[in-house]
Amino acid sequence: MARPARPFLVQEGHVATIGLIASCIAGFIWLEFRGGSSDVVVLILNGAKFTPLIKAGEWWRLLTCMFLHSGVMHLAVNLYSLYNLGSLSERLFGSARFLAIYLASGLWGSIASTLLSDPMSVSIGASGAVFGVAGSLFYFATCYPKYFMAMAGRRFIAVVAANLIIGFTAGGIDGIAHLGGLVGGFVVSFALGFPYETPETYRTAARIGTAAATIAGMYLSVLG
Repeated sequence: MARPARPFLVQEGHVATIGLIASCIAGFIWLEFRGGSSDVVVLILNGAKFTPLIKAGEWWRLLTCMFLHSGVMHLAVNLYSLYNLGSLSERLFGSARFLAIYLASGLWGSIASTLLSDPMSVSIGASGAVFGVAGSLFYFATCYPKYFMAMAGRRFIAVVAANLIIGFTAGGIDGIAHLGGLVGGFVVSFALGFPYETPETYRTAARIGTAAATIAGMYLSVLG
């Protein structure tokens, strides 16, 4: 595999992370002005993941739901996690790859939730995409385990594991979306690779396979 012996940060800033945070804040403000971010009807009318409407052709809800949050605490927890994980992931992968990982992971989380969760549940939040960012760091860990432990360490693993457990045991949390986002983040990170790697044939095949799986998931979510 054409990869250097040690990793390095491809950039210093994390402008994409800041932009995503700003987008989530804007989405929250929009909901508040439209009637309140805790009102289920307001959430459905403004882009929440709601399977009956997705099946009716409103596929864009698979994406818009990740920019909506219910209440200040929900927003704050997700944005805190996004800043801490995203700022590192973006510097490791670069802004363009990081954005692709984030959006694709959120989409994978929404697809998993649509296919496997209660069809009448209303789901919003960036947590699926944030778990995807965690997945990108897990991919980094498989490539550079020694450096991962130095840069993120056991605390990172414990936090992700705890959040997965909470997601499947606590009420009102879409654990399926979390798991789908985590898997999506790892898979997309593998497909894209790091900017400093030499392009190889297997990487092209992985990208095609990942894109095909994403499209198939969207098809099943809408028409399945």
